[in-house]
Amino acid sequence: MRTVVVVSQDKSDIFFANQLMKYLNVVGVVVENQIPERDRSSLFSKAGKYAKEPRVFFQKVLEVMDRKLIEGQQDYNRPENALDFGEEGHTLIPVGQVEVLRTEGVNAINDPEYRAWIQRLQPDVISVCGASIMRADLLSLPTHGVLNLHGGLSQFYRGLFTTDWAVHNRELECVGATVHFVSEGVDDGDVVYQGRPVIAEGDNPNTLYEKVVRLGVSMMVRAIFDLEHARCQRTKLETKGHLYLHDMFNTQAKRATWRRVREGAITEYLANKPEKDARVLTALINEFPVEEASEATRLSNAG
Repeated sequence: MRTVVVVSQDKSDIFFANQLMKYLNVVGVVVENQIPERDRSSLFSKAGKYAKEPRVFFQKVLEVMDRKLIEGQQDYNRPENALDFGEEGHTLIPVGQVEVLRTEGVNAINDPEYRAWIQRLQPDVISVCGASIMRADLLSLPTHGVLNLHGGLSQFYRGLFTTDWAVHNRELECVGATVHFVSEGVDDGDVVYQGRPVIAEGDNPNTLYEKVVRLGVSMMVRAIFDLEHARCQRTKLETKGHLYLHDMFNTQAKRATWRRVREGAITEYLANKPEKDARVLTALINEFPVEEASEATRLSNAG
């Protein structure tokens, strides 16, 4: 099955692309730029601009002081807590004749030139992780549809930073991943698989997210394998979880999330696991058992 992979520049997404190239017939990878160009004007120019608005100027001064004096001391900035997928999270490593396209501009995946590039590869399926919202003309290109790896359980959490938000809200039972067909909405397409990683004492938001991504890779591989062999089960998402947007996970929310761990949120969850899990287990769609993760990649190799 000819697969085109579309990802952002994030470590987890580059890892996702590298993994899929190992196990699937990937013919192309699109790495989408989602980073706005930095304001390169001089400090003097910036100060002059903000000086006209004293409230904004004061806020910017506080932000600079925070970055200099406080941010570096946060738990998530300690080397031992860093999100790390190894070399495969830093560098895209094309396999064989895989073509690679890096988009310019911001969130430009729907531009005609990129749509034409993907169309030329004649994909049977497009596999997405971390990409921008795709419009209908792009979604219509692959013969078997577009599959997305969402780092959350869509009936509870949609959008971005959903693992972090589950920790923030002390809902560790909602840490999980969803592989679903992409619609023009946000994380609300028909579900193929959902899975939940094993949570352990000593985990933190970054280790949990890494577990989610690694499990999600296996789920995606299995989903595309099933699609190829005409046994893919797709189930409508009847209940849509809360939608978390990018700007909502600000510095205060991030610090509060890691503070939850220090306050014992994971310990509390593990001590009450059966009770906490009950509502999620009954709501899971096409559950993908953790123990099948390695089996999914084995099947793809065999196929």
